[in-house]
Amino acid sequence: MKTAIVLAGHGSHISAETAGVVWAQVDALRAMQAADEVTAAFWKEQPSFHTVFDSLTAQEIIVVPMFTAQGYFTQTVIPAEMGLTGAVTQRDRRVIRYTRTLSEHPYLGHVVCQRVEEGLRQLNTAPERTAVAIIGHSTRRNPESRKATEAQAEAIRQNGLAAEVVALYLDDSPAVADVYRLTTAPNLIVVPYFLASGLHTSIDVPRELGLAKAAFDTVTPINGRAVCYTRPVGVEAELQTAILELITDTSQSLVLETPPQPPTASSWDGFPSAGLDEVRRRMTSTPFIFGQLRITAGDVRHVDDADDGEVIASPDALRKRVRENPFRPLATRSDLPRGWRVLTNSDPYRVLTVIETVYPGVLGSHIAASGTLEDAMNRQTGRYRALQSLGESASAQVVEQVCGQCIRQPAWAGASGGIHCPEPCDFWLSAALKQMKDDGRE
Repeated sequence: MKTAIVLAGHGSHISAETAGVVWAQVDALRAMQAADEVTAAFWKEQPSFHTVFDSLTAQEIIVVPMFTAQGYFTQTVIPAEMGLTGAVTQRDRRVIRYTRTLSEHPYLGHVVCQRVEEGLRQLNTAPERTAVAIIGHSTRRNPESRKATEAQAEAIRQNGLAAEVVALYLDDSPAVADVYRLTTAPNLIVVPYFLASGLHTSIDVPRELGLAKAAFDTVTPINGRAVCYTRPVGVEAELQTAILELITDTSQSLVLETPPQPPTASSWDGFPSAGLDEVRRRMTSTPFIFGQLRITAGDVRHVDDADDGEVIASPDALRKRVRENPFRPLATRSDLPRGWRVLTNSDPYRVLTVIETVYPGVLGSHIAASGTLEDAMNRQTGRYRALQSLGESASAQVVEQVCGQCIRQPAWAGASGGIHCPEPCDFWLSAALKQMKDDGRE
């Protein structure tokens, strides 16, 4: 029986690092041959939580929520978008297993303690002269989301690593800026309880603390206190071990070595393969165009590149080239960077992996059935529910604004031809919400 692993993360419209830490783990799991197919899914980027299964051919799928807490996204958003009914869901002749979150694995607690100990060394001080603040996200939509941060703060108290310990939140109370009111010790260690060095850890938390910029693991004087702002908790190599253990705890068919063995496969292996037959069909007559890619028997490159560009040798290098400089959170936007190529040697699977790296999830959704805007709205439990009153005229305006800059055609809005788009993406939803706000109807 074929197996698949999906790492489900948040993603970002602003920072490449938020999804980048998830893709790095995907690459590692592929190279380990951890499953027949390995991919990621996101709330803010592609592929989406709702469409990612369209790219997979496996009969057993293990979904790992890449979040530091049980809360709104892990308990509400992901189950609604993926159609999960519990720890095990049987649907369409598939078994979908949903693992625990990273917060329920000892890894994160271990790293938080490491961060505090590193901070004590940076400050050259003792625990009795130090306060620690653990910064979580939380949300008032789900009171469970703050519990993981509170548990980490309590563990630091029990370990006697600081005289004062508080849990603070970006989207709940007490707020991050309250740290100077709630603690009095002359030395302060602030641990961002987030996986990646993304928007929250690089901009939002530093701003609330009064830091001019995110300077990880350095000491800054603020309000008469010596403040050490540490790295986030998801950037250690041990994260891979935690993910593997969550997977093996959940799935009876995947028995993986822990600690993981050195990679034995290429990072070009283990890709979603639902679009492979489509690639084979198209390769009977090359070259062919897919989005802004020109596929020949020998390589894949930008459709407008006549001269040979830099040869890209790995999915990670290709992803960085087309995604990170400048950051392109909408992978299907029609501004694909030029000047590169990937050699494929007439191998349809290698062509599929290149397309999947540049346009993650698009091949699978290209052959999937279309939904409607109403379908997408009915799944919403958060801020996008307001879009149910958007109206046809405003909806069409946002389609022109967003979809007109994309390589896909919005089949969900009645478009036909080209590369099929089965549902409105998060960029469309965000733009539509902004349109309502601009119209004074939010």
